[in-house]
Amino acid sequence: MSELTLAEQPKSERCSELQRRKINPLTLIIINAVLPVVTMFFPTDKSIIIGLCLGYIALFIARRYMTMFKALIWMTVGIMFILLNSSYIKSSVLGMMINMTVYFTPCILIAVLIVTDYNSSEILSALQRLHLPKIFIIGLTITIRYLPTFRREFRIIKQAMHIRGVEFSVKHPLRTFEYLLVPQLFRCVSLSAELTAAGLTKGIATEEKRTSYFNNQFHGVDYLMFAIGGIGLVLIIGGLI
Repeated sequence: MSELTLAEQPKSERCSELQRRKINPLTLIIINAVLPVVTMFFPTDKSIIIGLCLGYIALFIARRYMTMFKALIWMTVGIMFILLNSSYIKSSVLGMMINMTVYFTPCILIAVLIVTDYNSSEILSALQRLHLPKIFIIGLTITIRYLPTFRREFRIIKQAMHIRGVEFSVKHPLRTFEYLLVPQLFRCVSLSAELTAAGLTKGIATEEKRTSYFNNQFHGVDYLMFAIGGIGLVLIIGGLI
């Protein structure tokens, strides 16, 4: 008998096979929680380079080549603004804002990957391994899940306003803000009710231990990410680089 294709395999086996092809979401969550702390206490070029290495490895494994290219352009523009500000503009406020943006670019890259490449079930299953309070896990999962929904709703509202002949203009920021914010608030209330009903239907409020289709075991690429981050952290703290 020939081997089953991926589509013909049971769902649990398909999820396990698909997860081997990308980084464990728990790895990205842990790294993205540690990176801001390292960046705040050790704001050096070395910490940015290590963070970018981790971010680019994650994007490369996820085959997000266009995101890698956009991040490269973003970093190049940021460095150019830093040089321009230090040589000509010499604004402390502008310099601080640009530096903060550049320093936290690796965190933004990993956060974008978590939000766009992983569904709420994967994130929820991964966070359960940390044994955090359930209310924190559910709140964080819903927040991450809602970010792409917020972007989609924003685009729908903008298209609906355009059909009604309402144009957004920087000349009238308050009116534009009102036209976007009010419908978005109503949609937030509706979507929150829908998400709550969906979660309750799936047994999210039960006290029993949840099972999952997703295999949250670490693989070689996860250990590689931890090794790069750990070695870089030791070198930075030890002042060796």
